[in-house]
Amino acid sequence: MKRINPIYLLIAFTALLILLRDWLLPAETTAAIAASVESALIALGPFGHVGIVAAFGVTGFFFLPFVIPLCLLGGALYGPWVGTALALAGLVLSTATSTLAVRHVFTGMQQTIEKRPKLKRMIASADRHLNLVIVTVRFAIIVPPLFQHVALALTGASLTRLVLVTSVASIPAAAIFSFLGAGLVEADNVTDLTLYLAIPVALMLALTLALSWFRSRLGDPAD
Repeated sequence: MKRINPIYLLIAFTALLILLRDWLLPAETTAAIAASVESALIALGPFGHVGIVAAFGVTGFFFLPFVIPLCLLGGALYGPWVGTALALAGLVLSTATSTLAVRHVFTGMQQTIEKRPKLKRMIASADRHLNLVIVTVRFAIIVPPLFQHVALALTGASLTRLVLVTSVASIPAAAIFSFLGAGLVEADNVTDLTLYLAIPVALMLALTLALSWFRSRLGDPAD
């Protein structure tokens, strides 16, 4: 029996959630769930921090599309700075768990690469500039984090390298989503909202410039 590639399941599941979210989770239900989660995490105190980071790990292993919502949740509950730290820890943990899942559990993804020469050549090219590729992928925050995890797991980068480089390269993304989450809750007027948006916008501009430079480097045939 032919196994279904989990990457296709991920795409289908994400699309289904988007299409049916209003039916599956009406606004009243969503608000009630959010209030319950908030109360539970705040009641746990410091252990609530651990709970959010652990949720990132589970999300990464099973390719659930909740990485960005968890980043926003951390900022909304604990403020932009603590939220950024939690989001960064969570992104690093989900990198590790998703990499382990791709390489040791859902191996059909790697088999798919083996059957496609063009993809193999792309991976081989990435393997010649691993650190630069990891940073470039992490800076491309318009790409969902789970797709970033899967793409990087298919390269020849060691788990240690992925975790270490991600722990630095994911700081901008963690800050952007955390500040946005905090702004949604804490901003009471236009001035406050502008302040909460200033850092994300500045980081986005910086990432755009950095990505242009990185892409020019990746296009350089010299290693």
